[in-house]
Amino acid sequence: MVGKIRLRPLVVRLGVAVIMACVLAGSVGAWEGISTSQAQSSSASSQQAAVGSAGESVTLEQPPLCRYGVSAWGADQLKWLPTWRAGWTLDFSAHAPVPGVVAEFAQVIWVQQNKNGCTYLDGYSITPALTEEGLGAVIRAAPGSLWLVGNEPDRGPDPGQCQYGAQDDTFPEVYAHAYHDTYAFIKQRDPTARVAIAGLVQVTPGRLQYLDKVWAEYVRKYGGPMPVDVWNIHLYILAEAQPNGLANGIANIALGTDASLAIRESGGDPNRCSDPLVYCFAEHDNMAIFDQQIRAMRTWMKNHGQQNKPLILSEYSILWPYTIDPGGGCYLRDENGNCFTPQRVNQFMTRTFNYFETTTDPALGYPLDGNRLVQRWLWFSAYMDRGAPSSNLLTSSLNALTPVGQHFQTEVNSRAGDVNLLPGAAAGIPARISAPGDTATVTLYAEVFNNGGLSVATPVVVTFYADSALTQPIGSATINSGVAGCASRATRVSTTWAGRPQGTHSFWVKVDASNSVSENNENDNVATGTVAVYRYGNFLPIVTRW
Repeated sequence: MVGKIRLRPLVVRLGVAVIMACVLAGSVGAWEGISTSQAQSSSASSQQAAVGSAGESVTLEQPPLCRYGVSAWGADQLKWLPTWRAGWTLDFSAHAPVPGVVAEFAQVIWVQQNKNGCTYLDGYSITPALTEEGLGAVIRAAPGSLWLVGNEPDRGPDPGQCQYGAQDDTFPEVYAHAYHDTYAFIKQRDPTARVAIAGLVQVTPGRLQYLDKVWAEYVRKYGGPMPVDVWNIHLYILAEAQPNGLANGIANIALGTDASLAIRESGGDPNRCSDPLVYCFAEHDNMAIFDQQIRAMRTWMKNHGQQNKPLILSEYSILWPYTIDPGGGCYLRDENGNCFTPQRVNQFMTRTFNYFETTTDPALGYPLDGNRLVQRWLWFSAYMDRGAPSSNLLTSSLNALTPVGQHFQTEVNSRAGDVNLLPGAAAGIPARISAPGDTATVTLYAEVFNNGGLSVATPVVVTFYADSALTQPIGSATINSGVAGCASRATRVSTTWAGRPQGTHSFWVKVDASNSVSENNENDNVATGTVAVYRYGNFLPIVTRW
């Protein structure tokens, strides 16, 4: 019989002093413009070290894998990231980066709806505040960062409370306004920044209704779809309502949604686990439900014209604790009498890693990433004394790996990683001539992506051609700044093409034209585009947005 517990394992808002003591590094831009007349400096070698508080270091034996992430707090946790080959990290706050941490740092902005006692108001607050001294200072200190606007805004107060929510505690309509203002604030100050929506607790019918309401309010208020660079979710399999469906359960009914949509608790009855409206403790690591949630999110994205966007998991793991009580039993047994042992957590970890790496779907996946459903994922966490002790990768001393941490290290180090360069969109800026027989010089652009798990640190040559046989080069550009993996951002290159008469002209672009980068697929490096030259007087202005 499952004990009737009311655990609150999801991330707890950290005190400001604790947050600011954790200083992480890493930033990448949404765009890097490279032309034939401008090159950027080379990136540092991947053989780096993370430094702990006592000056000790853990050498990175293999380069980081951009897809794998771990949440971590403070130098004593950060020093372990290289041993897990973590390509990204976060600590649920936003602050300036410092040198020495290899992993990219994802900034998390807190959104919270204003209240008068227990009454929700129309306004909201942002942390850091939308001021030059607040968020503006962080943006200036961390250009090109990935920004997650909010953390589980769908989750309201715990049972018996009303004034303070467990997480961002914001109704969907108010979140839409907060996202709009925060997105604009960031992009006005750093166009290279990439902005992601908040990760909801999970992807269930109630949570998707929350997202529908956010989307609809944004369209109603601002006249167009939400401008989201990266779609972001958390993925847990948690009941949302008590067995009778009338009150908040473990994960809470999503704010502002129809309570009848909420997934219910089992009440300890294993016979209820087959009910699609019930999530049992025993299903917390169920891979079929895990897949259902990801496909539900990808389906929602496709239905809203967002399939060609990355999807990341900024938080997932096993949340139920594994603690041996004085009587020799575990703290929590599921409906089948099983504990959440390290072996069970390790099995779940391996299954999810394999799922992420290999599951593709051309109808739902991200085309620039080989139709993978998920581009990046982040394990919660390196160490947290509350929230997810069964999934902690470190012991409480922070000086040794748990069995789960050892398994993470073994799993990730067994994955070789790869590089695969490919072009995205190729286009040209239209030009005009004033008389028949005149010619114009046009500018050609192309996007460059890398959907491998490893970043490219060596120079990459991109050449534009006037023929499909690639025998008539127009011009080349060299990317010296590296190309990040996971199809996470585009680097734009350009060149000019002189002597173009009136008409539409096709061109071809090849990434890694010098074949200097070893890739897992050399057959996807070419794209084609067109550019138009108009005669003056017949010119119709065309705007190309990059």
